[in-house]
Amino acid sequence: MKKLLKKPLKKILIKAGLKMDPAKQYLYSSVPPYKLITNLTEEELLSLMRHEAHRIEKSIYNDIFESKFNIYNEKAKRIKEICKELEQRNLDENEPTLVWAKQILTAFNDLKSNFIEPYSKVPQSYDLSKAQEYVDFVQQRRSVRVWHDKQPSKDELEALADQCIDAARWAPSSGNRQPWQFKVLTEQQDKDLLKKIKEEHCTSAPLLIFIGMDRRLYGSLSLKQFETALYIDAGAAIMNMVGTAQSTGMGTCWNHFGRDMIDSREINKKIYLNFCEHMAIPDYIEPVAILAIGAPAYMPPTPARVKVQSLKIV
Repeated sequence: MKKLLKKPLKKILIKAGLKMDPAKQYLYSSVPPYKLITNLTEEELLSLMRHEAHRIEKSIYNDIFESKFNIYNEKAKRIKEICKELEQRNLDENEPTLVWAKQILTAFNDLKSNFIEPYSKVPQSYDLSKAQEYVDFVQQRRSVRVWHDKQPSKDELEALADQCIDAARWAPSSGNRQPWQFKVLTEQQDKDLLKKIKEEHCTSAPLLIFIGMDRRLYGSLSLKQFETALYIDAGAAIMNMVGTAQSTGMGTCWNHFGRDMIDSREINKKIYLNFCEHMAIPDYIEPVAILAIGAPAYMPPTPARVKVQSLKIV
């Protein structure tokens, strides 16, 4: 009886979009929970498109395109379906992800000659001294917690926030998902929403940038809620932001704002929910950090750092 019901039930589930049709996998997301492309949001579609196009391009660098052609052909079909869906939703045809993915599709049969070679750049020559210049810059970074009485104007702070976010979007991300979401706070009443969950140096900073990650853009490699790469992707973006602010002479302080801290006290949970409500932060955004930025009253003393050799596993 169970066997008789199994096939009809499977067909019903496939038709309802609750189960993947193995013969048409390209109509579904390639990551769990394998939703139908037509059921994905625009953000999910664009992220999936970036992910699939990235995997196709990467196959050339790893010299596996030919040996695993069927896999990458399936991904190309998926990208075509996403293009159709986005076209039906009237997405701007000049949207960067769409333009880039279509270039890869057009060049699919000879990616090396028609995409990689024409769009690649000549690498700069090796110069070890440049590494020290960068290390010298990084060594100047401090976590600033005391702010100067004189600060840039609100317009200048918002312009700096945009520059920091611009730098953040050029950070690497797993599968080229680009999952970052930011909220810029310059009004004191907004920053005050974080009182009793964050310290004074954070809520008194001239500029705060909330860093969150879109959980919808991640699948799970181990059946957990989401990939741990989420935090790596966040950290890469945050360091680009810190460096950008530092290059202007501003001070920064990277403040932890993850679930472990939020869920550690009932009052923290309430404060965070209230913050999200007032700041219009969706529930699918995973909180990671708050970056405080401002003109420093002074640069704190240099803290001790462990020696390079003690960090190397031997």
